[in-house]
Amino acid sequence: MNNSIDELNELFGHSASLVWKPNLKFLQDIEVIIAELINYASYINLDIYEVLVSCGHNLTWDQEYYLTIQELNWFKTQGKINFVKRLITDRRCTDIYESTAAQQIHQKLVDLFEIQVSDE
Repeated sequence: MNNSIDELNELFGHSASLVWKPNLKFLQDIEVIIAELINYASYINLDIYEVLVSCGHNLTWDQEYYLTIQELNWFKTQGKINFVKRLITDRRCTDIYESTAAQQIHQKLVDLFEIQVSDE
């Protein structure tokens, strides 16, 4: 399918590429969550619901947009790498327990996002 679209673009003298990117509002929400998490003294045994509540009205998820399966899959893969890396590097975590807890936080968010995606 991409070839036929690209061929049509060439026929009309346009160049375009079909590169998928997550919704900007979703990415902004992830940034809000990361900024909030960094304020916590420890990631170990962190209550993700408490974190999300403390983000307040800055989060727009489920208000201005709904997460798609593509965005969820991105967050499970490439998004996970970025999310966990930011949590570890921004807090300069050198403790293996904190690093493991950062990955667990990511999984808790995935679990929450999966609930919303499955409802659609």
